[in-house]
Amino acid sequence: MLSIVVLTKNEEDRIKTCLESVKWADEIVVVDNGSNDNTLKIAEKYTNKIFQVNLPDFAEVRNFAMGKALGNWIFFVDADERVLEPLRREIETLISSEDFSALAVSRRNIVFGKEVRYGPFWPDWVTRILRKKDFENWIGKVHEYPKFKGKLGYTKNSLLHLTHRNIDQITLKSLEWSKIDAKLRSNANHPKMSGWRFLRIFVSEAFNQGIIRQGFFNGTVGIMDSLLQAFSLYMTYVRLWELQQTKTRNQVYEEIDKNLIENGFRF
Repeated sequence: MLSIVVLTKNEEDRIKTCLESVKWADEIVVVDNGSNDNTLKIAEKYTNKIFQVNLPDFAEVRNFAMGKALGNWIFFVDADERVLEPLRREIETLISSEDFSALAVSRRNIVFGKEVRYGPFWPDWVTRILRKKDFENWIGKVHEYPKFKGKLGYTKNSLLHLTHRNIDQITLKSLEWSKIDAKLRSNANHPKMSGWRFLRIFVSEAFNQGIIRQGFFNGTVGIMDSLLQAFSLYMTYVRLWELQQTKTRNQVYEEIDKNLIENGFRF
């Protein structure tokens, strides 16, 4: 038995086609982490196994989902991913054998409407198909990964990943991830942020994304993505700087307002 697990949060524009691409599975489980749009209404047309949670990180949500899925094999599919027909047929064959405890799947990435295959975007392996009896747990608050006993296999066919749809989607996702990432760095006692650190981090990440990962050599989309990835990391460090301050920014501005009133609006 194969269970498909889809994690959601405000995915009304992406969830329908995702669920259409996996409706062949024995079971579909949707775990929603706080949607306030029509995501759940759409999901109800495909499954009655819908769970609403309020959990702080991706690993916890995936671990929760593992406990709700009944299949011998669990396949995690994101709302912006599509299971193509060749991959479906391959999976049905692979899970009927005893050769592997988990399977990694490559992803064909559509970035700003164009399929790209440079640097991090190909083959972009993700370990998403797990045999339940060999599974241990998911680890990691942001870039989570599964622990399991046994051998990892690799599929020949790929998921289609419709990512980086527009600047709003990229920015909102980066803002969410930066909250978690900054908190982790703060808890690890990261050195105090300063002007030169911000400059070094942005330049280093732009070099990493653009030169080492070859984004600058892959046209307009590659250049845009490289700089956005660098900016995403930059936002993490801005949040880290905020966490390192003795007062929150709200407290600072409240004090300014209070002093303005007390001093007759002299500043």
